[in-house]
Amino acid sequence: MTGLVAAAFEAPYLDYAALAPEMVLTGVLLAVLVVDLFVDEDRKAIVAQLAGVGVLASLVPILFLAVDGNDRSMFSGAYVVDDFALVFKALFLVSGYVVLLMSADHIEEGDYWKGEYTFLLLSSLLGMVVMSSSRDLLSIFVALELLSLPAYMLAGWRKRDLRSNEAALKYYLLGVLSSAVMLYGMSLVFGATGTTVLEDIAVELGGGVTEPLVGLGIFFIVVGFAFKVSAVPFHFWAPDTY
Repeated sequence: MTGLVAAAFEAPYLDYAALAPEMVLTGVLLAVLVVDLFVDEDRKAIVAQLAGVGVLASLVPILFLAVDGNDRSMFSGAYVVDDFALVFKALFLVSGYVVLLMSADHIEEGDYWKGEYTFLLLSSLLGMVVMSSSRDLLSIFVALELLSLPAYMLAGWRKRDLRSNEAALKYYLLGVLSSAVMLYGMSLVFGATGTTVLEDIAVELGGGVTEPLVGLGIFFIVVGFAFKVSAVPFHFWAPDTY
């Protein structure tokens, strides 16, 4: 019986070269977490410097993948590394590096939790990088939550500030609501098309699928995204948070 189960299970194909930017960034995340535990308070700037070097290091495999020029696909088309994904990965990493530089002095001079800030910022950045290659509803949702959860905590990062606490609570509650709405919409689309891969969904819709649930599901997904990006008229939480 065990042999039959082992024979039926086929390990997914992993292209480690394509996953190199995410792997490097994850390694930097863990390194920041460990270094922050053992570095004295007056030397916390090392954590930010390590994060900056790690973000730049994550750009190196992106350059090699861009020079290679081959599109890479994993998990039955759910995760794709192509020119589109590489451009956005590089854009997000460069933006994250700029944010680290701009916030370094502010974090150093204020009474803030320096290591936690760097870790949360890199975690959110990892979610952005993963989303760049996501071509599946589930992987998009996971990447979006990986991006959003650290942002909730960053909004309430100044623990002694009541306004920061209020902003974080509002952001979290509305963020959870939007995630639930979006996930419900994804479940409706999956129920109508039988797949979560975007390319396969497009094929099903092009083949004449006229289920009313598809339109309703897409509507819920758009509403969930609109909450996440504070698009009008779902932007009322943004002033308190930002």
